[in-house]
Amino acid sequence: MSRESKVEKRRSFIINTIYFAIIIGIVYIALKYALGLFMPFIVGLMVASLLKPAIKILSDKLQIPKKIVALVLVLLFYSAAGSLLFWIGIRVFTLLKEGIVRLPEIYSTTVEPSIFHLFESVKEIIARLDPSMVQAVESMATSLSQSLGTIISDISSRVIVVISSIVSYMPGLFLAIIFSIISSLFISMDYSTITGYLIGLLSPKHQDLLFEVRSFTSGIIVKYAKAFATLMFITFVELSLGLSILRVEGAIGIAALIAVIDIMPVLGTGGVLIPWAIIALIRGQTPFAIGLIILYVIVTVIRNILEPKIVGEQIGLHPVVMLMCIYVGVKLLGFIGLFLLPFTIIIAKHLYENNFLAETKEDTV
Repeated sequence: MSRESKVEKRRSFIINTIYFAIIIGIVYIALKYALGLFMPFIVGLMVASLLKPAIKILSDKLQIPKKIVALVLVLLFYSAAGSLLFWIGIRVFTLLKEGIVRLPEIYSTTVEPSIFHLFESVKEIIARLDPSMVQAVESMATSLSQSLGTIISDISSRVIVVISSIVSYMPGLFLAIIFSIISSLFISMDYSTITGYLIGLLSPKHQDLLFEVRSFTSGIIVKYAKAFATLMFITFVELSLGLSILRVEGAIGIAALIAVIDIMPVLGTGGVLIPWAIIALIRGQTPFAIGLIILYVIVTVIRNILEPKIVGEQIGLHPVVMLMCIYVGVKLLGFIGLFLLPFTIIIAKHLYENNFLAETKEDTV
């Protein structure tokens, strides 16, 4: 290989790296600062795209104008989705409210007596070994009880403040929902005209790029869903077996719930099993608490090993690259980054390998 070709290859690599970095930077800025502003219209476009096939089929079969069918289906969709979300929200709010209100009572009637019972057992053992340490153990028990009582009260007050702040966001959320419904209606009624106009603003090369992204994205979403469904199933099986071995009543139902929660990086399996183990330990159920911790470690290790491999194989990324994308995505964008950054990388990789980015880049020079 000649010196000129080596230099050209390095130059091409540097340009492509900068190009990808700029694209990722633009996507990050758009998601962080612009996504919230345009979210009602994005939701409107997504709902209109989702309902488009049903609108066409019903309009053709019933011989009813598309605008009327679109109006009915959009209103039905938001009514059903709104009713479901409202019911879930009321249930969650009620459970949280009941739990927070009863938290101090639960502590004083269950947790605090369990702590003193635990320390009484420790005191008996210490008294046999070193009677002089008994006073220190009693002081420790009193101090721990007071500290936990303060923490419980603080948690209750903080949660009430959080709930109040959530309620204060309701007017803005309601306005966003109204705009989402209106935009869905308008876009659904003139879907072909609006999308045709937006696509017409692009050059032929960029139109090809857009159609390729749309076509490739639909396949990737299916693969993504398949990968995470596989992970959820594996987690469900592990938890079902583990909880059944620990003789937990309703093990299968609890395992299914935790498997769904495990998708969320903020909570995950540990968000359920660790507090459960701590409560069991306080109540003196030491073998059961140890069993829960062991189950948590097993599930977490297996998931961290399999997730990059399963998801990476489905969407075409090396497990190490997939692991890096998951970590960086969560750090930058939170829960949405878990899916979005690997998604963005694989789309950019596909476009580059098929010379779409190169053609676009040459077009702009």
